[in-house]
Amino acid sequence: MGDWIILAYVVFASAAFALAALLAEQHYRALPMLPAGKLPGAAPSVAVLIPARDEAANIERVVSTLRAQDYPNFTVTVIDDHSSDATAALAAGAGAAVLRLTVEPPPGWTGKCNACEQGARASSADWLLFTDADTAHAPGSLSAALAYAETYTLDALSLLLQQECRTFWERLILPLAYQQFFAVLRPAAPAFNGQYILIRRAVYERSGGFGAVRGRVMEDVALAERLDALGCRVTLLNAGGFASVRMYRDLPALLRGMTKTTFAAARDRGLAGWLLGGLTFLGVFTSVLIVYGLSTKSLLSIAGTGWIMLICTAGLLPWMRRFGVSSAYAALGLVGIVILWGVGLVSTFRALGGLGVRWKGRTIIEQRS
Repeated sequence: MGDWIILAYVVFASAAFALAALLAEQHYRALPMLPAGKLPGAAPSVAVLIPARDEAANIERVVSTLRAQDYPNFTVTVIDDHSSDATAALAAGAGAAVLRLTVEPPPGWTGKCNACEQGARASSADWLLFTDADTAHAPGSLSAALAYAETYTLDALSLLLQQECRTFWERLILPLAYQQFFAVLRPAAPAFNGQYILIRRAVYERSGGFGAVRGRVMEDVALAERLDALGCRVTLLNAGGFASVRMYRDLPALLRGMTKTTFAAARDRGLAGWLLGGLTFLGVFTSVLIVYGLSTKSLLSIAGTGWIMLICTAGLLPWMRRFGVSSAYAALGLVGIVILWGVGLVSTFRALGGLGVRWKGRTIIEQRS
């Protein structure tokens, strides 16, 4: 391998990692923070709806934190989507109403979209809050969200939740995954986070709600795009300390979740090209550079690899702090990149090949209406 090739790649890779880090910082800091607040007048009714499938490990926590809200006019309902564990019983024991689904989702519907739609139909509240079973909510979160929505006459808002990272793999991969997400995020584009979506009932019904995006894996983004196309006022906010989520408890669950997310993202041809082109190039050639440097004891290759690692580490440090993770994990950023590269390749090939993904015991083959 010629020295000029090594130098060219080191310059390119360093610039790519630095640019991704700068864009991620810019886009993240542009996201408004949800402020504390309470409604000055009468409180509209809110139906809190939690779609849940085999969530026995999480359901008591989310129900208890929601029932502890200081908001005066709300209900909490768990939509049990054919759970094979004690989800329904634990939800009821924690004080939630439980809506049990007795038939599988209709053809063309994902399980989550169907559960959310059934929950919405069973409610008559003024506002609907869709939140996931693996979340936790501070007592003032619902009041703050409603106050913000009413103050700015929004039709819907969504919150980006604080990520809980407890295991080695969560701490290694999630900050990096979020950095990469914000690097490619278009700040002006409508976007929701499906872990927390608050929407006016009238707007939900007029837009078709989750029924209008029933076959989409990234139903949250699809719903935001639909509302925006209808001229609705929507926004995405940083929840700060108001709510948190722990999505994955071990490496297999994390890989399944990352595969589902990148599978849906890969349906966008531009992002599929980024996954296949950018990540493959960086992953393969950085690996080649490391192997070449170790096998030939090339000082240029070793120094180049060290420089790339330094750039990658520096870019990840702010994300480690945001996630409450030791800065030492930033030094392993290239390991996380290789893992995400592999997930991205698998997801992209499955998306382009129409193979779908497995999630919660079901195979999802995305359908777009």
